[in-house]
Parts: sequence; C-alpha cells; structure tokens
Amino acid sequence: MSEAHPSPFPTALILDTSFLRTIGGTGNDSYQTFIHYVQSEERELYLSGRVVEELTEQRGYLSIDWVDRADTTEWITIIDDVQPGVRVHDGPRAGHVMDRVHERLVTFEQTDPNILRKTDSELPAVTVMLLGSTSHESIGILMDDRNAERAIAGVIKNTYYEGRIRIIDIWEAIEYMESQ
Repeated sequence: MSEAHPSPFPTALILDTSFLRTIGGTGNDSYQTFIHYVQSEERELYLSGRVVEELTEQRGYLSIDWVDRADTTEWITIIDDVQPGVRVHDGPRAGHVMDRVHERLVTFEQTDPNILRKTDSELPAVTVMLLGSTSHESIGILMDDRNAERAIAGVIKNTYYEGRIRIIDIWEAIEYMESQ
C-alpha cells in the first residue's frame, strides 16, 4: 500500500496517468503545490513509455500537456523502453516485477490479462531500471489507484526493492509537499 508519511521524500518520482489526471491543471492548488515543490527541491520526474501513450490518447481530457512539457523542460524525462533483464543486487529482474504486478492486477481487477493495459505494471519495472542506472537511493511512484498500489506493494514486499521503490498516494504527497 501507499506510504502514510513519505519522509524522506524520494529525489526521483515516476508519475502515473492517474496522478496526472487527479493533480489537475495550472489553476489547481494541488498542481501549483506539486510544481513548486518539484522545482524548489530539485526533484526529477519520469514518465514511462506507456504513460506517455495514455497521455497522448487522453490529450483532450488533461489540462496540461505533460508530454510536451517533458520535451521542453529538463526536470521531466521520458523512459521509452523497459529493459526486462535489469536487476539491482539480488532483487528480481524488471521484467519479472512487471509480469507479477500484471498478474496481481488481473486478479484485483477481475479482467482478462490480454485486455488489461500494462501501464501500471510498467511503473515498478521502470523504477528498477532507474535504481540500477542512477544515484537515487529510492524512487517514488506517484499514483491515485488503490489496486495498482496493492499490486506493486505485494510484489516488491520482502525483496531488495522494498523501501527503495516507494508507492506514494497523491494526497499523501501533496500533504507532505505543503508541509515543506
């Protein structure tokens, strides 16, 4: 499940579509709090390839074009392809984490595995890649999706990634950012 108190806050954050949809646009206080915190605290933001696909499909439903922003700012990076063989120390490989999260989501959502998108399953796999290729000690996945939170938490529990891959609910993140 998501963290109740995300302190210390990770220096890198992977954004889920659900988070971006909920955070709103420039006129929203939550959006302003988030952007101010990210810029003032020099946090790095990442979008996975599948999140970019969803954002592109939902362009008319979101008030901010996050894909364009990623192309024009230095503090948002797009991660295109998951490298399934990547692992950190004795943690499971990125592809294995992705497959296990997808299996759990299929069970939670009671959906055909071929129909359920792999966007949420990709997020912890991207996190594994970033843990292995950057100096970040922990990376937060910001989302607003209880089933995905449960699926990811269940897969990383009791692995090297527990505590390093941190699932943070949008409202806990905003509350923390407002307190800083």
